[in-house]
Amino acid sequence: MEFAMWAYPWDLLDEGPSEVERRLRDIGIDELNLATNYHTVQAFTPHSPERRTLFARASSYFEPGSEYENLEPVPYEGMDGDWVADIAAGLSDLTLNSWTVGCHNSRLGMANPEYTLESAHGDDLIFGLCPSQPAVQTYLSALVSDLASRDEFARIELETFDYFYGTGFGWHHQKIHAQLGTLGEFLLGLCFCPQCQENATAEGVDTERARETVADALDDIVAGDVSHEHPPEEWLADHSTVAAYVDLRERTLASLYTTLADAAGTTPLGYYVGAPEPGREWIVGADLQALSNHVDYYCLPAYESTADAVIEAYNAVETVIDDVPLHVGLLPGHPAIDDEDTVVDIVETLDSKGVPRLSFYNYGLLPEQSLEWVGTAVEAARG
Repeated sequence: MEFAMWAYPWDLLDEGPSEVERRLRDIGIDELNLATNYHTVQAFTPHSPERRTLFARASSYFEPGSEYENLEPVPYEGMDGDWVADIAAGLSDLTLNSWTVGCHNSRLGMANPEYTLESAHGDDLIFGLCPSQPAVQTYLSALVSDLASRDEFARIELETFDYFYGTGFGWHHQKIHAQLGTLGEFLLGLCFCPQCQENATAEGVDTERARETVADALDDIVAGDVSHEHPPEEWLADHSTVAAYVDLRERTLASLYTTLADAAGTTPLGYYVGAPEPGREWIVGADLQALSNHVDYYCLPAYESTADAVIEAYNAVETVIDDVPLHVGLLPGHPAIDDEDTVVDIVETLDSKGVPRLSFYNYGLLPEQSLEWVGTAVEAARG
């Protein structure tokens, strides 16, 4: 089993890339998944020598190339030069990977609402770019191509390169006091932007009927006339027009991934799965069997509190993918895990399962004791 650690660039620069590399190698980490294009964040940094909290709007931590068109990454305002290049130059032993956020970008969404998801009620969901939009597709493929052209990265890992939506991750201080459930969240996030509707109409789908059905159903959930616990798969089976609309965006995303794979070239491409629930990636437009033709592996962030729960999530994804390696991510600290024995148990269980690679979240966010737990678990797995 290989071991990796997710990290933010400021944590490496605050401590020094060579010092972070030494610490990670001491606990058995082989690879660093570096945030290179990321969503808006407030990070609490418990062992940073420079700060305890950092705020950053959706930003890139490298200087973008020249191949972008309508949309392009926005370099972080606090960056002097190119942080990715600076970090890569300071590493000598760790393998460096690009951890890349795609459609979840409130900065670009606010500036370009015409390219964002649009709800059935006509609201722009400006935290999410819509991957049906040609401008967004060009942006995502240019981003992958830009990163693949850099010598620093051994892998590119894709987060929210899909029809991203999820309560708790969409907008800052999000307020939702209606019980939507998985069905309601799905319906709220189902995009009816002009491009999605145009694509569906071209395929013979009655898009206006689909939109009205979704809007009415969401209102019915809020009113209590439709149960928020109703499985979305069963709801779709009873609403064929919406099902056809959903099928089309899965095909649209699969087509986009053909382009992304071409843009990556020989650089291995991974896609983060498990959202909004393991095995239900279709809710964000991802047909994992179809995408298996275009990615080199999947990574499941399974931020659970027991080995049984992690394996349950792993099995839920494994049953819906083709013959593509499935990597796993763990959160070895608050709020998922609060003791070393649990970390060791989960890592050993995944090792016995034959999981090829395990990533830990996240170097700068974890307190010292959690990093020690990782070291103990890696040592136990390696015998």
